[in-house]
Amino acid sequence: MNMEREEIIKKVRDAGVVGCGGAGFPTHVKMAASAEFVIANGAECEPILKGDQYLMAEKASEIIAGVKYVMTSSSASRGYVGIKTKYRRQGEALRKAAGPAIEIFEMGNFYPAGDEHVMVHEVTGRIVPEAGIPIDVGVIVDNVGTLINVSQAVEKGIPVTRKYVTVTGDVENPIIVRCAIGTRAGDIAALANPRKANYMLINGGPMMGDIIDENFCITKTTGALIVMPFDHALASRKERSGRTSQRRAKSICDQCMDCTIVCPRNLIGHRIYPHKIMRMNFFDAEELNEITSGSFLCSQCGLCEAACPQDLSPRSVFKSVKENLIKKGHRNILTSSDVTPHGMWELRKFSAHRLVERLGLAKLDREAVFYPKEIVPDKVKIALHQNVGAASVPLARPGDEVKEGTLIAKIPEKSLGANLHSSINGTVVKIDENYIYIG
Repeated sequence: MNMEREEIIKKVRDAGVVGCGGAGFPTHVKMAASAEFVIANGAECEPILKGDQYLMAEKASEIIAGVKYVMTSSSASRGYVGIKTKYRRQGEALRKAAGPAIEIFEMGNFYPAGDEHVMVHEVTGRIVPEAGIPIDVGVIVDNVGTLINVSQAVEKGIPVTRKYVTVTGDVENPIIVRCAIGTRAGDIAALANPRKANYMLINGGPMMGDIIDENFCITKTTGALIVMPFDHALASRKERSGRTSQRRAKSICDQCMDCTIVCPRNLIGHRIYPHKIMRMNFFDAEELNEITSGSFLCSQCGLCEAACPQDLSPRSVFKSVKENLIKKGHRNILTSSDVTPHGMWELRKFSAHRLVERLGLAKLDREAVFYPKEIVPDKVKIALHQNVGAASVPLARPGDEVKEGTLIAKIPEKSLGANLHSSINGTVVKIDENYIYIG
């Protein structure tokens, strides 16, 4: 069993598998930990995204296989797939593939159901400590797309060279595209036929995604590209700088506390109080204390923004405060594991349907169809830093001939990182400090 465990972890490490649904934590490191529970995160809680729903319906057996491999590597006794009750077709497919060994756990349609702290609490009843991670309470959480990559790595030795990307928003035809990593984002967005010639492009969901330009290249963590008209309220909000958000907060925050009332980390019992950080913002006071240290507990989910009647952004203030505290050499002082959820947790869950309406996205919330052609361009630009931890170290050299799956960059010695592989057949054209260019 130990050899089997080590072999599984090695294959996942060699394949360069990282988390598909978040910051890209190297999966082989997660799998090497001892756990009691493994949870496949299929909540896909970001509004208007459809990619994980497609994968659960069409790749259920691979997801379940991935859960089992993680259970084997971590010696976990229980496996779960956390999905929303409304994903009926996906639930049926997963139950058929899972059998009695893995439970399909149904959740309500609220945001952010896919936050791993929220997922752990919903499924197991346990609460991740302040500033902690799921393994602190014996749980490993992996996105369903990540688990497909785990399955392919273990069973077929296939490295991560492809990504499923939802393209949606102000487009004629919302689609889900399977494309080579390193593909230009503008080329992928064009496949959905944007309705306007000039548009904002968002990498990720409407709540947590970032503005990118068309020359951004798809990475292992790119789950969606959202096309937004510049005159939409969401686009205006995304364009605001942190400094502007702080100035607006000083001017018009009315201390209503709605931001704290809906904050999911506050509701699971963490000492984070968005309304208090807004209050402190009036005084330019960024010394380390229990209130400002709450900035280290913020997940940046953005629900405080959506709830604010004044269209302010407590999360932007939290982000600025955290950055300034770090510059001063301060660290988080809130690390309690003695955490009790708020008594109003169930009643204060924020409806995802209401969130879509609040964001002005109801007309853009449409089904996405799978694009029939896999997109493999003649040239790609592969980022060296696609994961939590250190950037990958190039192994390839300019002029090298590579094939799809060729190892082109490795994990740095004694560091947290991930391997990178060529996503196309071609020649290494150039390498700089950020990218490997293949054409």
